[in-house]
This record gives sequence, structure tokens and C-alpha cells, in this order.
Amino acid sequence: MAKTTFNNLDKEKKEKIYNSLKEFFEEEELKNINVSGIVKKLGIARGSFYQYFEDLEDSYFTVLKRETGEIHHKFFNLYKENNKNLDVTLNAYRDYLAEELFDKNLKKLYRAKFFIFENSFMLHGKEYLLSHLSDKEYHLILYIMAVFHELIKENITRNYDKEKFLTLCNLYINWLLGGINNESIWNLFWRTLSCFCNFSWHKDATNRK
Repeated sequence: MAKTTFNNLDKEKKEKIYNSLKEFFEEEELKNINVSGIVKKLGIARGSFYQYFEDLEDSYFTVLKRETGEIHHKFFNLYKENNKNLDVTLNAYRDYLAEELFDKNLKKLYRAKFFIFENSFMLHGKEYLLSHLSDKEYHLILYIMAVFHELIKENITRNYDKEKFLTLCNLYINWLLGGINNESIWNLFWRTLSCFCNFSWHKDATNRK
């Protein structure tokens, strides 16, 4: 995380830098997220940036850590809290993701984590799981997290609204718990999706009047 130099800044200056960093990671196009863009945004010398942070990744995770927890570690924590009950854990995790991405409006901030620093935080997450789980449980959690990881990326890329995201979460949970070949799950999904699409079409038509 941030260097002591940054943490020892007076409160007003530290908050100004922090808020500018957060805005930068939320609003800047992914291809333009780099140290040069940050120093321009902050109006500081490049050398000053490295006095405050180790590198680009360090500056990003300084912001992310303050705004939220580790999104994948949360699943593991819920799994323990719910006595390894997957049904309860998956539904609790769905609600947590909806709150993080939509109620707290953190979807934009998460972009860099999933599309720039993905390998770094995935490696760290795997090491954490390996040190806390049996081999069988490790692969179970790794499989589930891979499913949700891709759903979160799809959500960011396609900019789903909360209702569509929850619909897909429920489908994925049903697949994980009931099996991907379960015909009743597919039928439920298509009925839900049909209702969702009809509602969206009606809402758009009403707005155009």
C-alpha cells in the first residue's frame, strides 16, 4: 500500500490526492491508465508520485482498499461464516456483489482490477486460499470464483443494470448448485429473461412517448 511519505501528508493534501486518484481510476479509459496520466491529473512531478507510491498498482490498490474489501476474499469469508453451506454462501455473495457494484456504485472503480491488475490479484488470492483450505476445497472455491470472476467482467464490459446482473447471478448459482444440464433451470432462466426483456422494451417505449 501507499508509502509512509503519503500517509504522513497533512489531511487536506492527502485527501486531495486520494480524491483525484479515485476519480482518475473511475473515469479514465483503461488504455490511458498509467503513471503519466496520474501525475498530470494530480499536477505533481513524477518523482513525487514515487515518493508516495511504489508503482501504478500500489496507487490503485490504495484507493480500492479504502473503498472496499477484497471482492474474492469475501466469498471465502462468507463460506466460513456460513459453515461451508454453499447455497447460503452463494446467495449472500450475490447480494454482496450487487451492493458493491451498484448500491455503492463501485463498478467503474473495479475496472482496473479486473482488466489491468487481474494477474496480480488472482495470484495473491490463490496463495491465500492455498494456505487456508484443503486441496479439494481449494479447487472447489477456485472453480466458483472463476465463474463469478467472468460474470463480473461481463457486467463491467456490457454495463448491465442491477436487475440484469441479479438475474444472471441467480442463473449461475442455480447452475452451480443444480447442474448445468438441468432443463428446469434453463426454462426458469428463459422465462425470467423474457419478462426482463419485455419490461425493458415497455420502459423504453414509454420513455420515447
